Amino acid sequence: MTSSSTNFFSDSFAALLLETESGKPFVYDEGDEVSLMFDLATVQSRMKRARPNDLILGYTRAMLGSVLIQEYTQQIGMIGMGGGSLAKYCHHYLPDSQISVAEIDQRVIDLGHHFQIPFDSPRLRVHCADGADWLKTSSQQFDVLMIDAYGPQGMPDNIASNAFFDLCRTRLSPQGILVVNLWGSDKRFESYYQRIRSIFDDAALAIGADGCANRIVYGFNSSRLPAQKTLQHYCRQRADQHSIDLMSLGQRLSRALRAVDGLEPISPKHPK
Repeated sequence: MTSSSTNFFSDSFAALLLETESGKPFVYDEGDEVSLMFDLATVQSRMKRARPNDLILGYTRAMLGSVLIQEYTQQIGMIGMGGGSLAKYCHHYLPDSQISVAEIDQRVIDLGHHFQIPFDSPRLRVHCADGADWLKTSSQQFDVLMIDAYGPQGMPDNIASNAFFDLCRTRLSPQGILVVNLWGSDKRFESYYQRIRSIFDDAALAIGADGCANRIVYGFNSSRLPAQKTLQHYCRQRADQHSIDLMSLGQRLSRALRAVDGLEPISPKHPK
């Protein structure tokens, strides 16, 4: 969906309320933090001004498990940009990577300058396009393909279908990994997870995220689950190269690996 670009920056609650009712994306400025929102109840993306490349929201950190599994991550695809948190993180901490992003809403892209997204970088390409359509026409093979497409109305049907997840697998390199952000509280979560699990020959895992109900699903194009020794090795080797807690992320993935169904058990201290 494309529309004219407008700066929906707000300085008062009344203005924020009007923007919420309009259904348009807007930026909420809290001084040291900036958030992208569609309504007052849900934060789509958040950035600390002093550390713009860090991942603030727990679900974004949980989507970085690929750095503990793959030896090299050179081609990264993303569907859904939001405030660009994942794109910025990968751009900064994976300097050998090329990143391609499909974002359906031009208004979201137009707000990107508030979040210091490096649009001028030759390593980052942002396309205003429906993610499913973009993937159909793309000739790239991705080492990691991240899907973060939940909007105000939930996951679009064309991005939650068997046909879409099957297409995702065809766009992965031989050792490529699909990473999908889902809402654990969504009544369709189990259906989505089983679709991905079936398409990836049961080589799929789902982990939780700190401070939210999101569940992050990983599908492995090799049809093989990662070895726990690999996770432990890369945790030790790469811990100092990233700002996220790789040890904690590795523990989540290990718990999912030990589960028969690939689902990390939900801790009582985390939201369901």
